[in-house]
Amino acid sequence: MAGFLAPRAHYWAAQAYAFCKRQRSAIAAFERALALDPDMVAAWRGVGYLYAQQRAPAQAIAALKRAVELAPDDADTRFNLGFLYHERGALDDAVAQFEAAIRLKPQLDRAWYGLGVIALGRGDLPAAIARLQEAAKQQYFNPHAGHQLAIAYHRAGEHEKAVAELKRVESFDPKMGAQIARDIGVR
Repeated sequence: MAGFLAPRAHYWAAQAYAFCKRQRSAIAAFERALALDPDMVAAWRGVGYLYAQQRAPAQAIAALKRAVELAPDDADTRFNLGFLYHERGALDDAVAQFEAAIRLKPQLDRAWYGLGVIALGRGDLPAAIARLQEAAKQQYFNPHAGHQLAIAYHRAGEHEKAVAELKRVESFDPKMGAQIARDIGVR
């Protein structure tokens, strides 16, 4: 029974340390759990998240890749891995993870947003608009999706749609609305 309980005891200790903002202790406890049970998906997720918080992206990516290998149907972990890839500029890897996340969980607005931002950065305005529209549809009150969508509309020459998106965002986030207005040259 100790073989079953020991890694879980370290896992729960890691959770407690993380809750108390003792990240280094939490990472060490997660690593002890993984040394005893290298297939513990939750520990890989947890340590990956903490590595990301500690600004250790290589370790975070390695941990989340392992979590995805063990649980390929986990859309949220795929999104988090994609987010780390996106931050590192590994855009093709980010797109692959975001697309996999959406296949598993189509309502995952953050993955739609990530795909839209990447498409916008690459100059693929039709794809950016479609993906950012979906992000805004899935999470109506996401001002960041609205901001990027207004910019995509503006760059595509669809100024009426850009202004309509500005007004939509402004209705629930006036500060972001003002930023959008500045970015698309309205007012």
